[in-house]
Amino acid sequence: MIHHALHARMQYFLAVGETLSFRKAAEQIGIAQPALSRSIRQLEQQLGFALFERTTRRVTLTPAGETLYRDATEAMQRLTRALTHARKVAQGFSGTIMVGYSTFAATGPMPDIIIEFRKQYPDAQVGLRLLASSEQATAFEEGTIDLGFIMSVVSTPPQKNIPISKERLIALVPARHPWARHRSISLETLVTAPIVIGTASRWRGFRSLVNDLIGTYGLSLNIAEEADDLPVLLQLVQSGFGCTILDASFVSTLPPGIKAVEIEDTAATLDIALAWRDGNLSPLAARFVAIAKEVCAQRQR
Repeated sequence: MIHHALHARMQYFLAVGETLSFRKAAEQIGIAQPALSRSIRQLEQQLGFALFERTTRRVTLTPAGETLYRDATEAMQRLTRALTHARKVAQGFSGTIMVGYSTFAATGPMPDIIIEFRKQYPDAQVGLRLLASSEQATAFEEGTIDLGFIMSVVSTPPQKNIPISKERLIALVPARHPWARHRSISLETLVTAPIVIGTASRWRGFRSLVNDLIGTYGLSLNIAEEADDLPVLLQLVQSGFGCTILDASFVSTLPPGIKAVEIEDTAATLDIALAWRDGNLSPLAARFVAIAKEVCAQRQR
């Protein structure tokens, strides 16, 4: 009750300090002038010093009153900004969301989704963390990411997700390799070559996808080299250590020395989803999901 009364009296004090008129301040606030004067006297008694010098002709701030008016005005402006920001965060118009993304998501619709989100919600911030699909499950549990662009096959309950992209699998071969002159090769032919692929620890989801694919045909990979990240993997192919399998979204970003070749006898695709932990979606993250749906729908038209 004391804090509420002090807050009200401070509001009255700021109004009188701005107008230097009890009459104008009372009209501005919408209370009777005697009530306003009484509230200011109570504030002065509570503080233990005078805030105004009053004469029959004018009202002026005392030196202490000037200091309090200046600092209190600044504090009220900061409080107003803080309340406005908090309201925007609560309504999902501001704040920060952390988004995980796998290597395979970076060349799909993800950049367009983030750009459109920032365009529609300029007060919001998007933090990005490069995490393997398998690592994102742990990040969801620990609460270090709000959303994740993840391989669909890895996204399981308690995650929820929406589909983002679907890309066919292709072979990447060194430009000097005889297969580089072919438009397509069979999967059976491809696995006769040395294969370079991501490590099992970081590319677990993708390797499971590839193993399931070739296992359907009773085949197996001849793994020659492994790499933790994509640039090293592509360097191994470029240097002639072997061929690899990736999704078609990487074709436009391939460095010189690597050729993309279609795989003839499979319709297998790598599917990316935008995932989140069930029951843990903030208002701002929900708006991000809505933008993702809009962008993906536009790309399909």
